[in-house]
Amino acid sequence: MTNINRRGFLFGSAAAAAFVGCSTAKAGVRELKPGEKRNVAMIGTGIQGRFLRDEFLRQKNVRVVAICDVDKARREDSAAAVDAYYKDGSKCATYADFRDVLAIPEIDAVCIATPDHWHAYISVEAMKHGKDVYCEKPMTFSIDEAKKVIAAQKKYGRVFQTGSMQRSWRVFRTAAALVRGGVIGNVRFVDANYGRGGEKLGGPSHPIRFFDVPADAAKESEGYELLGEKGWDMWLGPAKWRPYSNQLAPVGVNKFFPMFWRFDDDIGSGYNGDWGAHHLDIAQWGIDMDDSGPYKVICSEEPHSTDLFHGGRRQFGMRMLFKSKQDGKDIELYHGPFGVWGTVFYGTNGIVAVNRGKIAVWTGFDATAVKPNEEIRKGLQDVTYMKDSIVAESVGKDYGTDMAVKADDRLDKALDLLEKKFAAEIKKAGLYESPNQIQNFCECVDSRKMTISPAEVGGRSCTLCLLCNMSYVYDTGFDWDPVKMEIAGANPKGISIKRDHYRNGWEIEV
Repeated sequence: MTNINRRGFLFGSAAAAAFVGCSTAKAGVRELKPGEKRNVAMIGTGIQGRFLRDEFLRQKNVRVVAICDVDKARREDSAAAVDAYYKDGSKCATYADFRDVLAIPEIDAVCIATPDHWHAYISVEAMKHGKDVYCEKPMTFSIDEAKKVIAAQKKYGRVFQTGSMQRSWRVFRTAAALVRGGVIGNVRFVDANYGRGGEKLGGPSHPIRFFDVPADAAKESEGYELLGEKGWDMWLGPAKWRPYSNQLAPVGVNKFFPMFWRFDDDIGSGYNGDWGAHHLDIAQWGIDMDDSGPYKVICSEEPHSTDLFHGGRRQFGMRMLFKSKQDGKDIELYHGPFGVWGTVFYGTNGIVAVNRGKIAVWTGFDATAVKPNEEIRKGLQDVTYMKDSIVAESVGKDYGTDMAVKADDRLDKALDLLEKKFAAEIKKAGLYESPNQIQNFCECVDSRKMTISPAEVGGRSCTLCLLCNMSYVYDTGFDWDPVKMEIAGANPKGISIKRDHYRNGWEIEV
């Protein structure tokens, strides 16, 4: 194996200095020596980055050779985990600056698990430098960035995978195939439900604030010395400068998902970009909109939040209208609060409802005759609605809270029944079948085939998340051009699909 540590030392800070202007031609695939595997670098090693690292370690045709993080404790911990896994005396290289990683020719692919505001820049630069890219969802921070990542994949011919892992789960693929195969007729309504569990809160991002609890500013500033001025400046990247907060950027190897940055207007897009990137993605897949999008965004009519941290923003209830490819009629997508179901499809011949570890299918009646309301949605939660029309359901403790340990076999039995009963419809749908999101990416790195969630698919799903966020943040609706991916017609609120400011020259250039 190439000594990446030595190459990294040789490039060092010189790589960063010479980074701008490096070769941006469409690169081929590095020729491997007999028995050599593709080299992968992990960029970002928080809790999600560590999960992805372990998934990449288990893949047969790649080898994790480099770890990059501004946090020294994190990168050294992850590198030690890599060395312990391989047990062959090799040493995983570590870097604080992703530009040093991208400058190494022997690195074939990168996995990006940074906060959202860095996704697009690193993705585009990685593809410019001949790297294939696995990027966590949501794919980008803005719609303009999504368009640029899509353009970059086309221009540089790289393999790209968005981390929309539900596309590689049997339960979601079956649900989408049933809908696409016509089992429930023509879809008229779709629910995408996400937010803070048990409360009608959690859609949009929040106005930027320096600290979680202003009175605890001194305490929340602890940990800055572990990053230092350079590390903190790199963590912020294109985002506006603000004082360090260990709520925004907790240092060290933590065992929780940091949520503060996800709700920051300048870094994330709230639950819209977090869980919406899952359930809106499945909605998009089910109604066959991977290459299109809505034509109208409708403002929520729900009450505004009274929580000052929410900036008075409504938390759910916005809608989008799509033109059905089945019959040209409207499909209305509704963002509802968190519940049993993540995505629900209402068709002229029934309903398909799905979530992690759960699926339910009703057929034989027009579920669009009455617009979905609170009573119908409540009945769907415990599958009491139209109970005689249920073909299969698995609402129960199918999995533990970590989705890793099965509690029973209800889900498997329901899926077996559905796949047997509707085999012809599922075959007709012809959906891309992937056993695992990371495995699919690694196989495509070798085969050069398209992944299950390339840049356009990930970009379109990300756009749905960002349209939701824009509607809540600006408290408005607007017309949308799904071809140009731009606001169409009047825009009295002056909504932009671009980040308003890129700090330190971190503008994205394809």
